[in-house]
Amino acid sequence: MQKYILLLFVICFLLSACSNQPLNKQSRSEQGIIYSPAMKKDMPYSVYLPPGWDKQEALPLIIMLHGAGGNHRTFDKYNAGERLDELILAGDLPRAIIVNPEGELGFWENWFDGTRHYRDWVVKDLMPHIQKSYPTLACPEHCHVTGISMGGHGALRFAYYEPETFSSIAVISGPIFTKTYKNKFSLRSVLIKLLLPTKRIWGDIKNGNGSKTPKDIDPFVSWVENPNMQDIRLFLTWGDKDHTGIREANELFQKHLETNQRPHSWLVYEGKHKWYDWHTVIAESVRFHIDRKANTTTDVSG
Repeated sequence: MQKYILLLFVICFLLSACSNQPLNKQSRSEQGIIYSPAMKKDMPYSVYLPPGWDKQEALPLIIMLHGAGGNHRTFDKYNAGERLDELILAGDLPRAIIVNPEGELGFWENWFDGTRHYRDWVVKDLMPHIQKSYPTLACPEHCHVTGISMGGHGALRFAYYEPETFSSIAVISGPIFTKTYKNKFSLRSVLIKLLLPTKRIWGDIKNGNGSKTPKDIDPFVSWVENPNMQDIRLFLTWGDKDHTGIREANELFQKHLETNQRPHSWLVYEGKHKWYDWHTVIAESVRFHIDRKANTTTDVSG
């Protein structure tokens, strides 16, 4: 029992985005559950609808992938919907339907060992259901993905595996897994490797026995060289006080894209790896997805 308590504590301490912000005990979003053939079980989700929405209004669709330690209710838990409501009612934010799927601690991957298929659950099971239940606009032009923390990794990979489904990707404080950059040694990174079933998720990437070769899945390569991804718009954002590995990897990735003349937008926000700090950039990601004229290339870190 002590082993499982320690495991739970370490995962929550190292991976979750905790905040001292007051939590919302009521759900702002609509809640749903459907059977997922990809996951072979019922999977829950939530749907944010903008103020005054009715079924006659077809809107863009944004899939929001939660981080480790989060779930499909985290968006409501930290009052993200209420913040978006305020901006929409003030005329400062485009209207969109935002879907928060349940992703557990699966890194939004189709696992290499075949036991779990989180990406297929979202793209093949949930999205068709949402598009039938709500009048969303057509993909790929009006379909987008925002990923937070662990979800940022998932968003980058969604673009790689589903380039014909989404027109834009937003990565909020996401880890950038690449051989081009090696995270500094830290207790956090070591414990993550020990606790996560990495070979079950990705295969033996180090020795080239994964579902894809290291070059195929490396975002430093795919976002520059993959012709299927050239038309997908990319937005990166991280905090000036974010986790060191995430901050430095994003800085390096952004410079790499810039050097290779790969168009993208980016924003360094003032804050840490917490939901309280993400409210502003969640709104910026909505603007980026829907308002193609939005200018998000900003460095506030000094």
